[in-house]
Amino acid sequence: MVASTYPRFDQDGAGRFNRSFAEALAEAGHEVHVLVPYEPSIRPYETPVYIHPFRYVWPDACSTMGYAKAMSGDRRLRWQAYFLLPLFLFFGAAALCRLIRYYSFDLVHVHWVIPNGPFGLAAELFGRLPFFVTVHGSDVFFARRNRWFAAVARFVLRRARGITACSPELYQGALDLGAPPQLTRLIVYGADPLTCAPDSAVEELRSQLGLEDNGPVILALGRLVGKKGFHILVQAMAYVVDSHPRARCIIAGEGPQGESLRSLALRLKVAEHIRFPGVVPWNQVSIYMRLSDVCIVPSIHDAGNVDGLPTVVLEAMSAGRPVIASNVAGIPLIVSHGETGLLVPEQDPKQLALAICSLLDHPQLARRLGEAGQSRVKQELNWGSVVERFVAMYRAGGIGSNGETREGESGEDRLPANAEP
Repeated sequence: MVASTYPRFDQDGAGRFNRSFAEALAEAGHEVHVLVPYEPSIRPYETPVYIHPFRYVWPDACSTMGYAKAMSGDRRLRWQAYFLLPLFLFFGAAALCRLIRYYSFDLVHVHWVIPNGPFGLAAELFGRLPFFVTVHGSDVFFARRNRWFAAVARFVLRRARGITACSPELYQGALDLGAPPQLTRLIVYGADPLTCAPDSAVEELRSQLGLEDNGPVILALGRLVGKKGFHILVQAMAYVVDSHPRARCIIAGEGPQGESLRSLALRLKVAEHIRFPGVVPWNQVSIYMRLSDVCIVPSIHDAGNVDGLPTVVLEAMSAGRPVIASNVAGIPLIVSHGETGLLVPEQDPKQLALAICSLLDHPQLARRLGEAGQSRVKQELNWGSVVERFVAMYRAGGIGSNGETREGESGEDRLPANAEP
């Protein structure tokens, strides 16, 4: 696998879905290696996956490709990215070729067609390996806005053995960029099971956040960027507190919109009702989930960019929390309105507030939605089931059921998989 974002340390939430996917593949009996750009905060951690960071610029402080650092608010690329991109592609391709030389890979799976699509071409050229591509959202967004990126994406997608997207909108975006319809699949992500947090941890967090009055808690998790729609939630809180003055909202994460969200809360006179605790380590997500009464995912189209499928939706469902989310992108694929959650129009604070109040006013409905969502994750939206669909795509793309490549090099001349480069 090649990924621009992957957890840099054990409790890092960045690119968590990629780690979950890779580890689920490994647990299913496959050997998985992940090539990622170097970032100074990377630390080794226990995992069944082999992680290979590659350096592409010196000093290390200039390593801003990947981990969402190359983007400004997910709306445009920072100017530094245009200078670093050639180095990123050259050293990344060189690192991939070294891995191909030493390991008997059967395929390469590229995440984000921009900027990582060319790595698939390098694998095909150097190792005669089939490659697959998954589009995630921002890659399609930037390809549509830049003709050079679009040309690269089109060439890559037409060479890939299989393409996946996690929402109908991204599926269509891949087709618009030249992905062959017969090779393009819509595959939603899965969810990691969240352990039930102990009462003591929940009460400690409640105290830390200043929520001593035991009022209802509304939770939102994610990067503080425009497409997450957290400003809509802040606006909705101005309506919610009218009927639920003890309600408190937690907006956890960091990003360029942090200060503007705080200013908006002050301007709307709801600052005392909202907490901004910053980044939440992965091992504390279950505590935040259990503390909350409802989880909000107010995603929007921000200058044309939108999340394919915010994984926090699946995490909340896994934890048995009722979800209220925008009716955009891949969210309706997993949230059935009135069955496993509530869907509201995007960028509509009043409708969002009404939905929040309806669950706060009817705890039995909230409980029923949370239980139904949790049941769907256990039965269908789990990584074990999702991995089966990806493996089926690999096999349809030319990889035999025994892991052998049907076309191209067999790998017999390469070193065994446990060789060290």
